[in-house]
Amino acid sequence: MAAGWGWLAALAAIAEKHDRTVLELAIGWLSARPGCASVIAGATSAEQVRANAAAGERPLDADLLAEIDAIAPGVPA
Repeated sequence: MAAGWGWLAALAAIAEKHDRTVLELAIGWLSARPGCASVIAGATSAEQVRANAAAGERPLDADLLAEIDAIAPGVPA
């Protein structure tokens, strides 16, 4: 698990490695969490609404979820 805000840089590196956006990883990871029925994402523009909706169209595979789990703050490895 990355300390402080270092996890965000680590998440950005994972996103780049997998040709994804940080938004896609965040929404995909959250929606894959046990007990999560939905992800509520804010938006201040129509473009952000479209990006939020599109993020759910590419599910994350188990290996990618595990990679994110390893750096997510407060999540047991």
